[in-house]
Amino acid sequence: MIRSMKLNKEKHLSSHAINILINHAIFQFGGSLSIIFVNLYLWRLTNSLWVNGLYNLVAILSQAATTFFIGKISKKKGRTTIYRYGILMTAIFYLLIVIVQEEIVHYFYLFALLRGIAQGLYWVAYFTIVHEVSSDQNRHRYLGWNQIVMGSANLIAPALAGFIIGSFTGLSGYLIVFSIAFLMFLAATVGSFRIKKESIRHRNYYMKYLGQIIERRKAFRNALAGWFIIGFPQGILMYLPPILIYSIFEDEGVVGYLNAGFLAVSILASYVISRFANIEQTKKYLWVAAIGFFVSSSFLTWEIAMWSVILFMVTQNMFKPLQANAYAAYYFQWIDRIPLGAEFRVESVVLRETIINIGRGLGIVVFMLFSNEIDTNTVAYVIMLAMAIQFILPIITKLKEES
Repeated sequence: MIRSMKLNKEKHLSSHAINILINHAIFQFGGSLSIIFVNLYLWRLTNSLWVNGLYNLVAILSQAATTFFIGKISKKKGRTTIYRYGILMTAIFYLLIVIVQEEIVHYFYLFALLRGIAQGLYWVAYFTIVHEVSSDQNRHRYLGWNQIVMGSANLIAPALAGFIIGSFTGLSGYLIVFSIAFLMFLAATVGSFRIKKESIRHRNYYMKYLGQIIERRKAFRNALAGWFIIGFPQGILMYLPPILIYSIFEDEGVVGYLNAGFLAVSILASYVISRFANIEQTKKYLWVAAIGFFVSSSFLTWEIAMWSVILFMVTQNMFKPLQANAYAAYYFQWIDRIPLGAEFRVESVVLRETIINIGRGLGIVVFMLFSNEIDTNTVAYVIMLAMAIQFILPIITKLKEES
């Protein structure tokens, strides 16, 4: 029995991959400590879903634009350099919030722009590096551990942030949390110098060949479209859940503790996926996730209340890692199949990040058009629409290479 539990040598992670995971954990800790509370900070200052929506829309669209235009520079300068700049700019973002404090309301669009650029730099580099340090044999394992590491950081950080904010009167607790986040991102910037810099062999940028690649591998077009479908509900869920929870409990500590509980569900789901998932079952995983998402949204149609929001978030976090890991592994598999292969790796990540952020942006726009207030008649059904769209994903997913 013990022998059967041992992993094949091909599934083991390299020391380089482990270093990436550790630094990403620090980055993720800083992000999960603070990002939901930036949205809540704006909510406390403005009590406006419109301001929160516009802030996230500007951030996402600027991230999409940065992602698209940074790809060529990434190939010339190297992914590690872009990765480092992304972390440093995120640190500067939180430092500036601490400096301007409540004046952020007057400049929120500039902060959104800075956040979007920083995130664009980081995620293009990170996902490219993930492909480089993993293979088809151990990618599900890497992605599973990636979810576990991220989830573990996320489990502790929101609860800690909620406790800190709840321990101080007014908004001073928020500024302490943002200061800690700045220090975490500064530490991640320093840690990025421990990561081995890649040798740059292919400096050419091949995005101009995208049309020809799609013509030869039509299923790759579907793989790209899938990121738009995944992104559509993510835009809404980036900022709405903490606002829903706060509107019910009016306590930042509860927001942090519940978010930690939701992420504990994700950690457990990620562990199961990392042990048993395989690439051949991708369509099945995507169907199961789509059903789970749709069921989760149905709870909100009854009423926006404690029980419905908690059930919605628990179910969401149960199925989110299944969809995320399955589709990421599927997409990485396509990168190895398309013409140019690994030489198109950066371009493939640029396309992924650009398209998923366009999906997130459209999701926010739809939500802003139909949901000016928190009530069952609008919020619940817009979210249900976003979840229903997820059923398209397994339909367009093609596992077999076309001739």
